[in-house]
Amino acid sequence: MIARDKRRATELAADGLTNRDIAQRLFVTPKTVEVHLSASYRKLGIGSRRELAGVLAVA
Repeated sequence: MIARDKRRATELAADGLTNRDIAQRLFVTPKTVEVHLSASYRKLGIGSRRELAGVLAVA
C-alpha cells in the first residue's frame, strides 16, 4: 500500500499537476514530490505520469 502523502502526490500528478504545484499543495519541496513519485512508480511498476493516470483510472 502507498503511504498517505505518497498517494496524494501520486493522485495530483495523475491529475496533471506539476511537481512544483504538488509541492505547494502538500507543503513540501519539489524534491520530496520527486521522491514520492519515484517510489510510487516503482511500487506500481510504471515509468511515467501517463501510465500513472491509466493505472489510477482503472483502480
